[in-house]
Amino acid sequence: MKRRGLTIALAVLLAILGTAGVLVYVNHANARALAGQKAVTVLVAKSLIPSGTTAADAQRQGLLGTETLPAASVPADALTAITPDISGLVTDSEVQPGQVLLRPILVTAAQVTSGLAIPNGMVAVAILFCVPEAVAGNVHAGSQVAVFDTIAKGNSSAGNQGACSGQRQPPAGVRAATALILPRVTVLAVGAASASSQSGGTASTASSSSSNQNNELVTLAVNQQDAERLILLSEDGLPYLALVNASSSLSVTTTGVSAQGR
Repeated sequence: MKRRGLTIALAVLLAILGTAGVLVYVNHANARALAGQKAVTVLVAKSLIPSGTTAADAQRQGLLGTETLPAASVPADALTAITPDISGLVTDSEVQPGQVLLRPILVTAAQVTSGLAIPNGMVAVAILFCVPEAVAGNVHAGSQVAVFDTIAKGNSSAGNQGACSGQRQPPAGVRAATALILPRVTVLAVGAASASSQSGGTASTASSSSSNQNNELVTLAVNQQDAERLILLSEDGLPYLALVNASSSLSVTTTGVSAQGR
């Protein structure tokens, strides 16, 4: 009888504890949901803000406004006000109307050159690529890419001749080799190449116009040594890009691969 009473008491205690646990969980879940629905006021571009505009000027010219959004939909680095410590910073690229102003968009004026935010100690180098070589158009500003190069030894006509118009298969007896040149560089900008950039200013033929549609100029941020490598391979080889992420494993110490032309 006494054992039966203890069993019942234990069951009641467990039920109470289980109910309390459920109530605590529900209360926490409600608190998280309410926090996500809480209104947050952030700065939003009312009009196009040109690259290189200071935060203070954007506010003074009426280019910035405020908008109230659910906290769950607002990035952690969204700005809510232009404070004195960021008022002198400038936009590193154009800010489109309706875009939330994020802290990383604002950089020092020294970092912005001709509309490009160049990291300290780096230079900007643009290379012409055929669309497949630029990861089929999936490379964008801010992407991290690896740069490969293919050299057809013994054939001076196998260089990067206007990207898409160059020789793609080595002639008989010519040995082609592909190797990783740079394992990780940052893309600053991507744009369609003009026909004049491929033909020295004359673009009268239909073939140059067609080739132009398949070409992209990719601007990369590199140091001096890597800039020298990129310029050399753009003139003497066939550069190729690959998108990389934080877990990509690449090494320039490998010998690459080669194939005998036939």
